[in-house]
Amino acid sequence: MLGIGFGKLVLLILLILVIWYGFKYVNRVDEVRRTLKRARQARTRGRGAAPRIEAEDMVKCGSCGVYVAATGAAKCGRPDCPW
Repeated sequence: MLGIGFGKLVLLILLILVIWYGFKYVNRVDEVRRTLKRARQARTRGRGAAPRIEAEDMVKCGSCGVYVAATGAAKCGRPDCPW
């Protein structure tokens, strides 16, 4: 006979599965590293380039209840609107 017993067959199948999942794991780790590297490069490339947005003070309109900028706000169109 060929000399391949049930134990050897199971061992061969387990070896193939370990190698298969090992390659999948290594590829996944490599993909995560590449993604993190790209994110890190994008973060350092964009550092300092983002415009600073200053916060504006908001006040509540007494007639309609809408919050508007305290300076330079346009009227909402209501006759009793103070802005």
